[in-house]
Amino acid sequence: MDQIIYKSCLVIHIVGITVMAGATFIDMAGFQQFWKNLAVNREKSRMMADNLQRLQRLMGAGMLVIILSGVGMMAYMHQIWGQQSWFRIKMLILLLIIINGLVLRRRLGKQLSRWLDTSGQMTDPALHTLKLRLRWSHLLQLLFFLLIFTLSIFKFN
Repeated sequence: MDQIIYKSCLVIHIVGITVMAGATFIDMAGFQQFWKNLAVNREKSRMMADNLQRLQRLMGAGMLVIILSGVGMMAYMHQIWGQQSWFRIKMLILLLIIINGLVLRRRLGKQLSRWLDTSGQMTDPALHTLKLRLRWSHLLQLLFFLLIFTLSIFKFN
């Protein structure tokens, strides 16, 4: 594989990570607005929640780009990185990102949609718990991306 192809895979990989991290940040900021609007206009909040749930597709596309470009880079490097500690930790964090973002976040979004479909009250303790879980999900996801960027830059062994 030519060096140009490797560097192209690297650029695509970085773009994929940036798309996922950016989508997570947008999701977090969107939910801040959602919670502010919920007490005022439930229907508008419902539309916001639906749009934020669709943002999960962008995160999934970013993950696919990350995985495909990562496989391309590994093919070029002949698994040199696979033996290094920083890379193994990065793969573990990537698994946590998948679990947190594409499993947990999606499940929480569906719980919120069900709550919005019912006549749940704003004082409902389940809503407060859901809000906290979503906030922690976003913060963990952003922390995971920060760790991946840090590991990718410093590449300790």
